[in-house]
Amino acid sequence: MFRYVLRNMWRRKARTFLTVFGIVVGIFALTVLGALSARLNQQVKGAETWFTSKISVVPGSGGLFGGSDGYLELSKVDEIEAVPGVKSAIAGFGLLLDGNGAGFGSPELIVGADLSKAEDLLTLIEIDRGRILQEGDEGKVVLGSVLAEKFEVDVGDTVELRGEDFEVVGIYQPTLSAPDSFAFLSYEDTLNLFRKANPYFEVEDIAATIDVIPEEGVDANELATRIDESVDGINVISPEEAEKQISQFSLIFNAILLGIGFIALVVGGLSIINTMIMSVSERTKEIGLKKAIGAETGSVLSEYLLESALIGFFGGLIGMLLGVLAVVLLNNATASSQVTVFTITTTVVVGPVVFATVLGTAAGLFPALRAARLKPIDALKEE
Repeated sequence: MFRYVLRNMWRRKARTFLTVFGIVVGIFALTVLGALSARLNQQVKGAETWFTSKISVVPGSGGLFGGSDGYLELSKVDEIEAVPGVKSAIAGFGLLLDGNGAGFGSPELIVGADLSKAEDLLTLIEIDRGRILQEGDEGKVVLGSVLAEKFEVDVGDTVELRGEDFEVVGIYQPTLSAPDSFAFLSYEDTLNLFRKANPYFEVEDIAATIDVIPEEGVDANELATRIDESVDGINVISPEEAEKQISQFSLIFNAILLGIGFIALVVGGLSIINTMIMSVSERTKEIGLKKAIGAETGSVLSEYLLESALIGFFGGLIGMLLGVLAVVLLNNATASSQVTVFTITTTVVVGPVVFATVLGTAAGLFPALRAARLKPIDALKEE
């Protein structure tokens, strides 16, 4: 039957080609956006390890990813540590690595932390080689995996950050998220870089963020509420709130993906229905002859369902392959900038093909039922 169905498909080559092409366009878009969504979801999952394993305290008008021009007084550290359930409060300071945040993906940041308390914070990400920063490590840096690749440095090498040289003492494992683009320094070194870049800005006893590590067994979300109630002039971001803010970044892309899937469903489905109705109409006498010599209703139904499924399958396969090719080429184009825009997963490869095949089968169901229910006498009378 398979060969027979393939032969029937190519009776009207132009019509079959146009139907397949319509599916290819939709599946191509679905594959590319699916790979983009997969990359974003990877980043969201990786970021959760860093941002939801601690409580973030920022200036009153700030958010998880900045948004405030103000700073926190270092006295807030002592106030926060006085709250029951707090293990440590680590003063931090952040700077853009190159002075601007332009570009796709996570910004490259210099992240400074008070190393006298930062061990629990700096071990939230697994070290790949070397070691984490320790108290007294001035003039030293631990790099995220993306920055290490960008600067082509390893443990023991020297890297220049904002005009100053730092010794690389460690490199973190990839997280597929924001920390991969971080350079971790001591709080003092980061503050000195800020002073150098802003000589007229009085910088004394301030922090851009305070990261809070709860004591073992303490509910971090409840602790965040207690800190917010106990300390004035701050914005406390609990792990639960951080997860919500991070997840929002993927919602729009997933919504776009669903929209493309719906368009592919409508356009591809209608084109397959039209093609199969035309096919049944052209072969009405042929169907009548088959049923007159003993062909069963199920056999006729299977034949036309298989034909519509194959149209969907070929359209899905070609669209997926073209989408994967486009993704590979685009990733290669951005590789020199250490930016990976797309991720190819099993779902990205298999999902569109399965979707298109199911779509083809579903769209062909009505024409196939129409063909299977034709009475031999009526079918043979058709002109």
